[in-house]
Amino acid sequence: MLNSDLIVSIFCILLGALFYFVTRDLSHLGGVFINYLLVVIGFLSLIIFIKGIVKPERIQFFRDHVERNSVVSGVIILGIYLGFMPFAGFLPSSYVFYAVFNLYLADERTTARNIIQSALLSALVVTLFYVVFYHFLQVPLPTGSWFEE
Repeated sequence: MLNSDLIVSIFCILLGALFYFVTRDLSHLGGVFINYLLVVIGFLSLIIFIKGIVKPERIQFFRDHVERNSVVSGVIILGIYLGFMPFAGFLPSSYVFYAVFNLYLADERTTARNIIQSALLSALVVTLFYVVFYHFLQVPLPTGSWFEE
């Protein structure tokens, strides 16, 4: 049994540190929201760390090898998506990732109906995210080296 509070707090502190170091080249206004989030993540991580020392909560992360393999497979799919994005860009890689991950998480077996639903849901969700982030919030999204002129 592992102390889940200590593990989560240390992971969040390391993740916050990573985000801190990779976002230092942003403009002042570009980094305002990120800096605010880093302070919040740091504060909450510290609270969880203290709770983990004072009143630890112990859990077993994986009940069996099937659950562990499912999590590892999900992380591998996510890693492929993140590795593919610099080459294909945000839209193509996100369409494929969302559809594949949606099919992977489905409780039912893969049928033509599930594939069509997953593809349509992927098209809707990814396009919505693209419109909101790229056009309204003006966040630059990766275009992909395959599509550069």
